[in-house]
Amino acid sequence: MVGGGVTAQAPWWAAGSVVALWLFREVWTALLARRKDRTETDANVDLLNGLIQRVKSLEESQAQTTLKLTEEIKLRMTAQEQAHRLRLRIMSLEAAMRGVGAVIPPEDPVESA
Repeated sequence: MVGGGVTAQAPWWAAGSVVALWLFREVWTALLARRKDRTETDANVDLLNGLIQRVKSLEESQAQTTLKLTEEIKLRMTAQEQAHRLRLRIMSLEAAMRGVGAVIPPEDPVESA
């Protein structure tokens, strides 16, 4: 040693065992962290798969609802057209009957249910 002083040295095997212990601790910590990350990754994948299935289910449900609403709109429009044609037919028949001299009472207002 430079400058004299302490000449006692630790044995090489003690330094080697300290380094080996430190390496073992680092490797063990890395493995545990990897297992934890892998577990979290697997959980996230499962969560995403569940969410994807739920979104698909909701999209299918929305598509079915849209089809039902479209069909209902078509049926209502057809019913309104038929009701309008019937009203026109009734008005023309009432006009013809009045022309012949029939007395037709006024129509009562229809109450919606």
